[in-house]
Formats: sequence, structure tokens, C-alpha cells
Amino acid sequence: MLWFLAQYSSPYSPEYIKRLETKADNYETLFYFLILVSIFLFLAVVYQFLKIRKMSVVQKPDNRYKTTLPKQDSRPTSSQASRTTKVSPVPERRPVQASHAPTNHPSQKDLPDPGLIYKYTVHGDSPEKVITIGQKEGTIKTYSTEIMDHHLTIMIRPLSSGNRDIYDLPDIIEEEYVVDFRRGAKAIFNLPASNKIEEMGARMRIYIKSQPDAAGDPTFSEIQPNDPIRFRLGDRLTQDGKFRQGYFEFHFYTKSVETTTKAGIKCIEKNFFVKLFKIYPGYDTASQNEDGLFAMIDPFAKR
Repeated sequence: MLWFLAQYSSPYSPEYIKRLETKADNYETLFYFLILVSIFLFLAVVYQFLKIRKMSVVQKPDNRYKTTLPKQDSRPTSSQASRTTKVSPVPERRPVQASHAPTNHPSQKDLPDPGLIYKYTVHGDSPEKVITIGQKEGTIKTYSTEIMDHHLTIMIRPLSSGNRDIYDLPDIIEEEYVVDFRRGAKAIFNLPASNKIEEMGARMRIYIKSQPDAAGDPTFSEIQPNDPIRFRLGDRLTQDGKFRQGYFEFHFYTKSVETTTKAGIKCIEKNFFVKLFKIYPGYDTASQNEDGLFAMIDPFAKR
């Protein structure tokens, strides 16, 4: 009896192992049963989803048995028209086309034309007058790829008249000026009464007065419009001193004008002029770049 109980209570007895195998079979059966139930529930959910989706599809209406009613006159009667409020028609919406060119870019009407004249007045007691020819900046804007900003700067300054003896003033005072030219890019020039065309250095000075300058700088009592100082501005020069792509030619000249000082003395002052004489070969208005600048026309291109 004791031996039988010992065998039954042992964890490794045949009866205990058999019970474990029976439980394992039951769990395995239950596991497969749950898998089958899950598959069935999944198929049921999919079937219901497809059924609901099919029912939600809008079917075309069947007009086979639709009765067509006679058309009624839609025009309102006089009484209805009096009660009807006049409604303004809704304007048609048109797509807005975006402009590819920035609004600050110059247009063709902003380009300077040959023959344009700029006038500057410099009185004897006025400060220095600065004139700048540039690309997109300056007093005179060209909007050309051949010109750089601050390409040519003209500074006009009246010579000091404070040293005059107020007790020995002449009947007519003739103002004198000094003019400085400074270049920021390539430029060639031609002085009045000279056939010599030469490349301009970084700086050039002239005097507008009747007596020659002691330092030897060019001096003119007046610069006539028909014999001005000629400047040609461009990008690159060839070996023979000509611009490769094109150039702008400006003329600088003066004109005497008679005024009266505060003391009532007659005074001869100068008005200064800058004339855009020539643009060679001309703007290519069909080739505006992304910066809003215009190149020169290719003179050898076929048109």
C-alpha cells in the first residue's frame, strides 16, 4: 500500500505523465478551436464591411417610370417683377497670372534714349555737385550689362570766392570751377580741340576758368556743345582701344549764364550739361536677364 501511494504521488509516475498529456491534448484542441472562431469572426467582419460599402454606392436613378411635367413659363409676371429685387450679376472669376519678372525690374520705357540731356546748375556759394553714371544706381541709370555702377563720377565744385576783396570787387564776377572725373570701369575720352582718344585713368581733373592752371591740368574758359569732352563707357577694350560689345557715349559741356549776387553785382556762372549722345549698337530689348539688365544687340547676328 505504501509503495502504491509513493508511486502515485511521485511527479514522474506514469499516471501523472498521462494526466499531463491529456491536459495538453485538451489545450491544443481549445487552441485550434479559438483559431477557427477568430477566422470566422474576421470573415464575418469583412463580409459586413463589403455589404455596407456596396449599399452606400449611389445608383443612377431609374427614369423609366418618371412622368414628364409640361414646362411652365419661367418669366415673372408684372406683380412678381415688382417684388423681385434686382441682383447684380456675379463677375466671372479669372485666374490671376503670376508675373515672372519682379516689379522692381526696369521696363523698356525706363531705358534712356540717345539725345537725352541732363542739366546741372552750380552756383558760386553752392556745395559740390556729384553726377554719377551707373548701371542701376546713380544720377544717370543705363540698365545695361556693359555699364557698371559708379562707372563714371563727375564732381563739380566752385572755386572759393571768399578771398575776394569786398572793397575792390570787379563790375562783373566770373565764377571759376574745378571738375573731377573718376571712373569705376573702362572709359576712353577726348578733350575739346584735340583728335587724341585715350583711355582714362582712375582720375582726371579740369578747370573752368579764364587763366591756365599752374599745375598744368587742362583748363577751359568754356566747353562748347559742338566741341565737348567726349566719354565712351563700356565693358572690355580690344588692343586697338575699341569696346568689344558696345559703348555709351556721353558729352560734357557748359553754358554761361548771367546772374546777380546778393550785393547786386553781375555774375557770370556756368550751367553744366551731360548729353547721352550715342548708344552703340543699341539695346537688345528681347534679352533682359534675371537682374533686369539689357545686353547690347549683336551687330553680326542675322535678323
